[in-house]
Amino acid sequence: MRDVEEPAETAEKADPLRVMFLYWGRRGPLSRLTLDLVRSAGMRKDFRASVSVSRSNELYRDFEALGPVLHPVSTFGGASGAVLGAWRLPLLRHQLAQRLRRDGTEVVVTLMPHVWTPFIVPAVRAAGARYATVVHDALPHPGDRLTALAQTILSRDAGRADLVLTLSETVSRQLRARALAAPVHTLFHPLLPYRTGSALTAPQDGNPWRLLFFGRILPYKGLPLFVDMVETLVAAGLPVEAGVFGAGDLGDSGPRLRRLGAEIVNRWIAEDEIAPILARHHVMILSHTEASQSGVAAAALGSGMPVVATPVGGLPEQIEHGVTGLVARDVSAEALAAAVTALVGDRGIYGRMVEAIEHRQSAASLPAFLDALHEAIVTHARD
Repeated sequence: MRDVEEPAETAEKADPLRVMFLYWGRRGPLSRLTLDLVRSAGMRKDFRASVSVSRSNELYRDFEALGPVLHPVSTFGGASGAVLGAWRLPLLRHQLAQRLRRDGTEVVVTLMPHVWTPFIVPAVRAAGARYATVVHDALPHPGDRLTALAQTILSRDAGRADLVLTLSETVSRQLRARALAAPVHTLFHPLLPYRTGSALTAPQDGNPWRLLFFGRILPYKGLPLFVDMVETLVAAGLPVEAGVFGAGDLGDSGPRLRRLGAEIVNRWIAEDEIAPILARHHVMILSHTEASQSGVAAAALGSGMPVVATPVGGLPEQIEHGVTGLVARDVSAEALAAAVTALVGDRGIYGRMVEAIEHRQSAASLPAFLDALHEAIVTHARD
């Protein structure tokens, strides 16, 4: 009997996983990640992928170029639109269920919960599909009021899912403490390769090391800690310059950064601006006082840039200490400054880190992420 059964098992394994990726946000790194994920899945035999995105997404024209795999939806623009536009939800659910039935979709994977996604789960199940959600944060970040307000709604997404996926073991532990009905499976944050071309190199003698703070400026990102670190390095005579790019309140750090001669771009950074910013800096600094995992770290490592980070949350999971960057001994300006000093004080270390990042990129690439996602779905959520 074994000789008869094996071909059937092989044929079953060869059946492509019919999955819809869903991201209804309007902007940010998840837009690029979703687009690249669908493109990558489309080149594989083990996936048959479609994608649902908002017509308001900043990369919507790129998604349109995907052709018939796209299922667009109309969401909303501002915070009040979540309530004012809710009248569209019944039609949106109906259209989504029709699409899922037509495609024979087995699993819908929400790549980041949206305030409306908990309300579509019944439509997903009515279409005969399972629902999996990628939870980025189990707890609100300190000082991030918008996320805190939405957390109650977004937590319902995990509560209704058939499979909960995370990008760090830190978030998985926090979710498992809630005793969710669905299994919690840890993946990893795939790299975001914003820049390509020649590898980064250490600055020539006499030229400064450029240290980058990038992303939304929120209290838990630790901008004052970053400024303290730069001031410490400058006082010690190290040739460093700072760049701060992102929307948010600079607070008391603004005048201090200007006195340091920092390059400051205090607004939302568009998708096409990211690669040039990364290309003209040497080290990404994550001065977080709290973290789940970091899309900024994924962008830096995906673009060949070493990272210096505080030892909080899932950051040590993303940064291989002494190999792809350095994890400071504690959350302080002195510890961050010591890590940066060690990195910039030896050009050989920097060069070896850049080389190591390149060699390790395949392990956290989109194909590797799809491998891990496929295994998780087949194990936990596929009929």
